[in-house]
Amino acid sequence: MEKQKKILRTLDRARLGERVTEKEGDQKIVPKTLKEVAKEFGLLGTCDPDNPINCDDELADRFFQAGWEAALRLGFFCPDTESVIKIDGDELAREFKKVPGEFVVGQGAEQSHVVARRPEDPTLPIFCAPLSIQMNEELYIPLVEGIVSSRLVDMQEGPSLDTVMGSPLLADSPYETFAGIYEYHMRKEAQWRAGRVGMGNSLVSSASTHFGFLAAFNLYEQPQLCLCLNPASLKINYTTLHKCIVAYELGGIVRSESPTMIGGYTGGPETTAIASIATDLLQYPMCGAALPGSPSYDIRYAGNCGRHGVWAQSMATQAITRNSNILQMKTINQVAGPMTEMFFLESIVGMTAASVSGQTFTISPRSAGGSKKNGLTPIECWYNASIFKGAAGMSRADANRIVKEVIPKFENDLFDPPKGLTFPELYDIPTLTPCKEYVDLYIKMRKYAEDLGIPMPGDGILT
Repeated sequence: MEKQKKILRTLDRARLGERVTEKEGDQKIVPKTLKEVAKEFGLLGTCDPDNPINCDDELADRFFQAGWEAALRLGFFCPDTESVIKIDGDELAREFKKVPGEFVVGQGAEQSHVVARRPEDPTLPIFCAPLSIQMNEELYIPLVEGIVSSRLVDMQEGPSLDTVMGSPLLADSPYETFAGIYEYHMRKEAQWRAGRVGMGNSLVSSASTHFGFLAAFNLYEQPQLCLCLNPASLKINYTTLHKCIVAYELGGIVRSESPTMIGGYTGGPETTAIASIATDLLQYPMCGAALPGSPSYDIRYAGNCGRHGVWAQSMATQAITRNSNILQMKTINQVAGPMTEMFFLESIVGMTAASVSGQTFTISPRSAGGSKKNGLTPIECWYNASIFKGAAGMSRADANRIVKEVIPKFENDLFDPPKGLTFPELYDIPTLTPCKEYVDLYIKMRKYAEDLGIPMPGDGILT
């Protein structure tokens, strides 16, 4: 019951903690504290957009120290109680030593062994696909079958539904409860069709609150990942805690994500990186998350494959992976859609940076920034997995050279990216066959990545 007791401590601290309005925290306390910490550790002005992947170990270590200090000063804000949850340095140090550096998800031959990685680590990271992009419910099974047919994909999270048997999926309602169960049946059918029975899952993708999770998580053979999406950086809510309590009782493992925004209340790239580190340091002590993730996005275009997004995420990841066994999970957010060259270029940048920085796990893609319904196909998933795994063991210097060559090819389009086409427009659904034009583009972009120096493992389907 150790993890359940951890949740109770967090709930008690949220109930009894210092009262602060969310507006005061976001507009005054957090930005002021992050700037003070960055100044104390000499980190202001260290962002180097000309070299998006950090190669300075001493700098990464200073960022880790700054993140530790920020974690102690700020703690987590709980919007449900409008209070701050804090822990002291001794408790953080004790919890830090208990963080599990590995775990397994799934069953039998499909089980995934998730282990901590370091920068430039040749250990293959775990690729989970896709992110929770909305799909028509009649497309769910064929899409997932196509995605997980490739052994490059280790686990499944999305896509998500916005209808259940034709009815609208309304948030915070019994429709969500229904959706969790409905998704379970479709997910199992798709994995069976692909010959991937027993593969691990991140659950539940179609329910925005805890209702769908509470309805469905017990239907899966454990261990599985419990998907907890916190409101934002340095925050935790009751929805996450609801999920954690049930997940631990059933034998699940918590994946907790709290995005940071460059240009939001965490400030610029340096202070955003500090906030990301602090968030990941606090997630295990606060809710027992074995797989924390605080990805950094650039608020100007809601992605993280541009210079500042790559730098902040690379720095935060390396700070954690160099100085701890905390398993790093960060998402890559492409803003271009399927059947666009820009999508593949963004993926090269984001996935290469993630892999060489020591990231253990990612869930991808988020083609078209997740804004285009049905804007996802198996090909984007396979390409991302190939880059993520292929870059493992590459030096950061080589990866930085690649990123510096590729970013100029698309950065001027980040604010008005091509949205691309949809799954039905690009695939013959009954046969799961992509159109020739898309296959040709896919092969071309695989060769481009190889010419850059990234070994590209085959997808087992088209290559």
